[in-house]
Amino acid sequence: MQEPAHEIDALESNLWGQWSQFGGPDGCSFEWSDELCQLDTPIPSFPYNGVLKFAVAADAGARIDEIIRHFDSRAVNHFWLRHPTATPDLGRLLEDRGLVNVDTFAGMVVETGDLKADPTHPDDVNIHEIRPSDESIVIELVAKRWSVPTDAVAQLLAFFRSARIGEPGSPMRGWLATANGAPIGKGFTYRSGNVVGLYGVATRPEARGKGIGSALCARALRDSCDDGVDLLVLHSSKMAHGLYASFGFRDVAPFPLHARTD
Repeated sequence: MQEPAHEIDALESNLWGQWSQFGGPDGCSFEWSDELCQLDTPIPSFPYNGVLKFAVAADAGARIDEIIRHFDSRAVNHFWLRHPTATPDLGRLLEDRGLVNVDTFAGMVVETGDLKADPTHPDDVNIHEIRPSDESIVIELVAKRWSVPTDAVAQLLAFFRSARIGEPGSPMRGWLATANGAPIGKGFTYRSGNVVGLYGVATRPEARGKGIGSALCARALRDSCDDGVDLLVLHSSKMAHGLYASFGFRDVAPFPLHARTD
């Protein structure tokens, strides 16, 4: 069954727009063209450097080699995301160069009127929209989630401020979950036109299995169903797929992720 082109476009363009926020601070860049979306940041660890769009018609292999050499010269761990409209056969070309399929995310969508998410959470948990004053708490959660080196944490702060999360007019919003005052989870959304995407959802290990992650996602999605939003999109891990399906999301296309296994 062929999926509607507008859903594929929403999943891809919203994703690219969200990741483009990381290209704003000094020392970072996000190239966005008809052929390529490429992120470069000073953080050497995954996932802060990579290729999110590749649609090169001529000499694709040579272009891939050039990009790999670029990342290697910077000594950063990088990734390649195979999106539905990628060309040519990226899977074979990447695997031939030692970049294997390490994970696959499910591109999922739901119309706002069909969303079934329930933001109910335990009584000792508080979920509120992230404000600029929450920056240090959010950065701590993100740094632990991705094992960001201590000397690169300042760069995370630069990302937060560049994206203007929690400020009027920013396309990015965020939600923070706390239990007895301690931060235990976070999630973000990015709006492009009438589409909102859910990103960066994570809870601390000790908070999992209690419905907190579900409530956090539900709150972010429910709060996003305002102001003319028609479609909600996300790129789900295998672990979270059942949750999002219960919210009414349906599969549209896979997004395989390639990286070096080391």
